[in-house]
Amino acid sequence: MEEHERGGTRVLTLLATLMAGAGLVLAALAAYVAWRRGTRMGWSLALLLVAVAWWGTAYAVELSVGEVALKSTWGDLKYVGIVALAPAWLVFVLQYTGRGDRVTRRLVGLLAVPPIVALTLLAVPATHDLVRSYPPTAHTERLPIVETGPAFWAIFAYNNVLLVGATVLFVASMVRLARTYSRMAVVLLASALLPWAANVLHNLEVGWFTRIDLTPFAFILTGGLLVWGLFEERLVDLAPLARSAVVESMADAVFVLDAFERVVDVNPAAVALSNRPRGELVGRLVRDLMDTSEVAEVGPGGLVLADPVSGERRTFDVSQQPLTDISGRTAGELVVLREVTQRVRDQQRLQQVLEDRSRVAATLQASMVPAVLPAVPGVELASRYVPAGDGGEIGGDFLDVFPLDEETWAFVLGDVSGKGAEAAAVSAATRYTLRALAVPGVTPAATLREVNAVLLAQTESERHCTLVHGHLRPPRSDDVLDAPLRITLSLAGHHSPLVLREDGGVEEVGTLGTALALFDDPELHDADVELAPGEVLCVFTDGLVEARRGRDQFGSERVAELLHAHRELSADGLAGAVLDAVRAFHGEELVDDLAMLVVRYAGPEQAAASDHRPPP
Repeated sequence: MEEHERGGTRVLTLLATLMAGAGLVLAALAAYVAWRRGTRMGWSLALLLVAVAWWGTAYAVELSVGEVALKSTWGDLKYVGIVALAPAWLVFVLQYTGRGDRVTRRLVGLLAVPPIVALTLLAVPATHDLVRSYPPTAHTERLPIVETGPAFWAIFAYNNVLLVGATVLFVASMVRLARTYSRMAVVLLASALLPWAANVLHNLEVGWFTRIDLTPFAFILTGGLLVWGLFEERLVDLAPLARSAVVESMADAVFVLDAFERVVDVNPAAVALSNRPRGELVGRLVRDLMDTSEVAEVGPGGLVLADPVSGERRTFDVSQQPLTDISGRTAGELVVLREVTQRVRDQQRLQQVLEDRSRVAATLQASMVPAVLPAVPGVELASRYVPAGDGGEIGGDFLDVFPLDEETWAFVLGDVSGKGAEAAAVSAATRYTLRALAVPGVTPAATLREVNAVLLAQTESERHCTLVHGHLRPPRSDDVLDAPLRITLSLAGHHSPLVLREDGGVEEVGTLGTALALFDDPELHDADVELAPGEVLCVFTDGLVEARRGRDQFGSERVAELLHAHRELSADGLAGAVLDAVRAFHGEELVDDLAMLVVRYAGPEQAAASDHRPPP
């Protein structure tokens, strides 16, 4: 007898533990849902799980206590969860199936009426037994059978109508959708039937279920599936469907290869590109497909395929992405061919345009300076011309040296505002107009006035030109040995040239005048300069002095210092030293064009010797 009682106690303890465990698990699920989801649907599911958790916890206490009064109290308290379960399930189903607009305050109020009535009946002693009660012999049994009153069956019917109706609505909504939803509906229906069946068997007092209600414990499966399947989206995995739709509609050709480089799947674009049925592609090694395809080229530009009919070449970018399983091991490879034929053609056309532009720029820039400077008796001439940037843009700087008669040579160095073909056209017009108008008996200033009139008539108002124009007159062979090189020059809005004297001093020469192509009557002045043997005249555009390092300009002072420091060099050596210093100061690619002319007077002895040399 004692052993039988101990066995009954152990069973009772086990059942109480199961119910308490069910309550804790469901409470944890409810807390997770409330934390994971901030939507109304999440809160309705959380309320459902809390209701079942309370049911299981209160039932566990009811089973574990021995006093009948306490059993009755906790048995009544578990009805808080029982009567809240069905309305919470209905609200959740309405919200999940897209009918959330029907969950109004009125509906919630109507759903709350029966539970409030049921709890009121239990709370009032006079009506308590209409719902449930323990028989007088309950104190003599370990698991007494609870007697039910007529109100209980009303509550039972109400809850089952809501539960069954909401479940049918849920399953019907899912079945009408894609197969993946049907699978979810079947799984959830099966999980929902388990606690429902346990509750019906208990309330109908069928066999062993008469003494114990396993509904809260069975709800662990249902609640877990709801959280895992619906909220973690494990039962409805739409990602494969979405990926399939995207891949099928892609214009890029997609090949799926297994670990042995065998084609296992292709999209319609790949079928069209291969010009073969899908059945001929699947199962073939990708290298076999390459061998039988019209592959014209495989290189840095991509994969080039030749159309077998038209012979047209099509270029594709090839993207290869390894496919791995959940353990990180290689399972295959995804190969995507994206056609870039038009992009390649555009790049080729652009490259051709750039090359043509560079050739035009080089041709025009070559016309800005003479290929070879003339030989002037007793004078060393050197020039430098460096276009801005990489040389692809046409600039407006120019220089020229040409004879006027047997004793006089003219030089010009200028800079037209702006860049491009228009600036180059003005530069060419200025250079050749000056060549045509310069004569020995006319001063540089007078010649520039005539050039200004021509430019005003031929160029746009926003184009102007700054320049230095001068005459070089070396001494005749019968002059004294220390006769100077006589220079007359005029500055049309240009930087003053620098003269390196025999003693190493450097000075600016010339009088600043008005730039050309701005006014009808420019202010221009002639200035006479004499160079003794060994002295140097350096003429340059603003690309030299305005070269920058940060906020610091190269400036005329640095040019003067370079002339002084390298005064023993030839004219070409001086020009090279200045250019090297500018590039070291600014960088290899200058911001503005640079033109420079260096005139070094060697002396009358050199002039006399050159009279007996044949002309170049």
